[in-house]
Amino acid sequence: MSSTRLAATLALVFALSPLAIDLYLPTFTAIADTLSVPTQDIALTISIYILGLSLGQFIGGPLSDYRGRRPVLFWGLGVFCVASIVLATTQSIAVFWGARFIQAVGGGFASVVVPAMIRDRTEGQETAKLFALIALITIIAPGIAPAVGTLIYALSGWRAVFFALASYAAVVGLITWRFLHVQPRAQSPAVGSLLTRYRYVLGNPIAMRYLLAQGLGFGVMMTFLANASLVYIESYGVSESTFSILFACNVATLAVLNRVNRVLLNRMASARILTASVALQFLACLALFAMTAFNPPLWLVVPMVMLAVGALGGVMGNSQACMLQFFPHHSGIASALLGSGQYLIAAVVSAISTQFHSQQMWPMTTTMLVSALLALLIVPSYGALLRYQQRMGITD
Repeated sequence: MSSTRLAATLALVFALSPLAIDLYLPTFTAIADTLSVPTQDIALTISIYILGLSLGQFIGGPLSDYRGRRPVLFWGLGVFCVASIVLATTQSIAVFWGARFIQAVGGGFASVVVPAMIRDRTEGQETAKLFALIALITIIAPGIAPAVGTLIYALSGWRAVFFALASYAAVVGLITWRFLHVQPRAQSPAVGSLLTRYRYVLGNPIAMRYLLAQGLGFGVMMTFLANASLVYIESYGVSESTFSILFACNVATLAVLNRVNRVLLNRMASARILTASVALQFLACLALFAMTAFNPPLWLVVPMVMLAVGALGGVMGNSQACMLQFFPHHSGIASALLGSGQYLIAAVVSAISTQFHSQQMWPMTTTMLVSALLALLIVPSYGALLRYQQRMGITD
C-alpha cells in the first residue's frame, strides 16, 4: 500500500474521536434541554470522553502488541458503534455519561493502533512526515464536523448526530477490513511482562517529557472545546451556524500550520519545529489571557484562539515522532502511553476549566495559559535531545 493510501485509510480511523468530540458541539443546549440538566453537565461529557479514550488507548496498545493491530481495531470500532446507538436513544444523563465513556474506550482501541502501525513501517523524519500527513487529512473532519452536526440537528434533531457517528464507525470498519492489511516489518517480537515493558518505556526521561508536553498542548485545545459553546454561543450570543464558521477558522489555521510543518520537515529536525510550535501556542494563550480582563470583542478573541489551537499543527506529529523513535520494538506500549497520557492530561485540564460555572472567559483563558506554560517548560530542547542521544543512543 502506498504511503498516501495508507495515510488516508488510517486517517479515517483517527478521525473517529475528533468527530465524536466535535460533531455534537452545536447541540449542547438542545441535549441539556431534552435531558433536563444544565449545559455544564453536557460540556462535562467531553472530559468523560477523553478519560475513556485514555483508558482505551492504555489497554488497547499492549493488546495490539500481543493480539495484533487488526483485532484491536475492529473491537474498538464495534464498541464505538454500539455505544453511539445507546447515546442516540437514552433519556437519562447518567446513561448518557456512561455510554459516552464506553464509546470513548472503543475509540481509544481503534485509534491507538494508528501510531503503532506507522512506527512499524517507518523511521525518523519519514515517521514525522507520515504523522503530519495523517494529521492534515484528519483535520478536515473536525473542521466540518460542527457544520455537519448543525445540519443534522436542524434536519433530524440531536439524536441523529449519534446515529451518524454509529454509521461512520460501521463504514470505517468495512473500509479497513477491505484495504488495511497489516504486514509488520521484520523485528524481534515484544517480550517481557506487561509491567516490565511499561517500566521500560516510562524509564526514558526524554520520551516522558515529550508525552507531557503533547498532553499539555492538547489540553489547551480541549479546554477551548469544552468551553467553546458556552463562550461563543451563550456569552457572545452567536448563532449555531456562526459558531460552526468560527470553529472552522480554528481548524483552517491548524491545517495551514500543519502544512507549514510538513514543508519545514524537509529542512529542519522535528524536535526544533516542536519547540517553536509550543512557544507559539504559549504566546497566543498569553495574549488571550491578557485581554480577558477588558471584556474583548469577539474579533479580538477569535484570532488568538486560532493561533492557540493552530499551533498544534507543529506539535502533535512531531512530538509523536520524537517519542516513538526510542521504541522501535515497543511501539504498541509507547503508543498506548502517549495516547492515554495525552488524553488523560487533557481531560484533567479541560475538566478543571468547567468547574467554575461562569459564563465569562477567564476560566477558559487561565486554564489554557497555565497548560501552555507548563508545556513550554517541559518540552525538551533540541540540544537536550542530542545530548541524551549521544549519552544513551536510540536503543530498544
